[in-house]
Amino acid sequence: MLDTELENKGRRSTRASENGVGRSLVGLRTAAICLLSAILLTTAACSKTPAKGEPTAYSGQKVVQSMESILPPDYWPTAGWKTALPEEHGVDSASIAAMVEDFKDHNVHSFVLIRDGYVLSEGYSQAVDADTRQPLYSVTKSVTSAITGMLIGEHVLTGVDQKLKDFFPGIERDAAKGNITVEQVLSMTSGLEWDNRGERSSNEMADSPNWLQYVLERPVTSQPGTVFNYSNGNAHLMSGVLQTALGVPISLYAKSKLFDPLGITNMSWGVDPQGYSIGAWSLQLTTRDMAKFGLMYLQKGQWEGKEIVPRSWVEASVQQRVAENYADGTRGGYGYFWWLKPVSNSGSAILDHDAFYAAGSGGQRIFVVPDLNLIMAFTGNNQKEDYMPEGMLFKATTAVKSNQPLAANAAGEARLTAALQAFKAMVDKPE
Repeated sequence: MLDTELENKGRRSTRASENGVGRSLVGLRTAAICLLSAILLTTAACSKTPAKGEPTAYSGQKVVQSMESILPPDYWPTAGWKTALPEEHGVDSASIAAMVEDFKDHNVHSFVLIRDGYVLSEGYSQAVDADTRQPLYSVTKSVTSAITGMLIGEHVLTGVDQKLKDFFPGIERDAAKGNITVEQVLSMTSGLEWDNRGERSSNEMADSPNWLQYVLERPVTSQPGTVFNYSNGNAHLMSGVLQTALGVPISLYAKSKLFDPLGITNMSWGVDPQGYSIGAWSLQLTTRDMAKFGLMYLQKGQWEGKEIVPRSWVEASVQQRVAENYADGTRGGYGYFWWLKPVSNSGSAILDHDAFYAAGSGGQRIFVVPDLNLIMAFTGNNQKEDYMPEGMLFKATTAVKSNQPLAANAAGEARLTAALQAFKAMVDKPE
């Protein structure tokens, strides 16, 4: 379980500048901003044996095939999302209401449910609203991944086979370290030492005067490319690679090349003492803008007829680079700073739908379920229930009844309205 005190220090430390690029230097020690809880989801010793014949293994090939079958939306939400009734897009309002009723008192802060490019339901606790910029914590890593693909597409980087020695002079003196590839960093298999117990390495990095130097001084403790070890150091190192290649912080590049085209203006992104954007955490967006990022990936990196992230990079990012057995009995893994798994709940129920998702501590998620043309964005402050967002996603996917409109459901709509009103009155419970 993540250290609550460290998490609180991290939240207090984030400050935003007027141009939307924040500077957070004091106490972002908390790599609770990271998603160490993602590791807790992948404890093989806790795995249940699924029933015979259950579809438990994530398939990157199926995910790509599903994305290929999705048409562009009939509008682009650059200037804002359009809304629709759930039934108009084959979703049962009463089932969404039940999801809200079940989870509203679990320190959820917000959610947005998108299908076919329309907001079918969204809810906010007393703490936030649709315009509130919220800390994404380790969801930031997936944005760092997107920028990597964009720079490869622009030939600023030559590819994922580039080595650390291409970017950091002097590191070649340690052959094993100098030959670590971009791909190994993105898949958390760099082999660099990183101690997640009590967030020791993340705290030490954030307390150090030079974060990149701290990461680069970690010894290689396993052969690069062979052992998965979730690491804030890898993600911040990736930011260092990108800024070295670009010559400017990736937050500035992202603003002009990624966020502005999507109509995302309410954002901030912290930097380390040397001015490197924090690649592991510290990005802040609204929940609706989180969903825009998910839609852009669902649309294979396209937005309004233009390529934002290369399609080839989107497809490569959601392929399984590391295999993991999750605690719910599913088999998935890790791509390029994206988590990959079938949709399931915390029990034994598993659905025949694969999701790729960005995940951050406390309940921050961007879920993309391509075969349902569905996106869900979440924020929260729940350090004790690792599967809380996954449980909400499970309820939402079971609410999808058809690819055609359903009959109007006045009773279901009324129940959903009441559930969202009750959710808006909720405040966080002490943990």
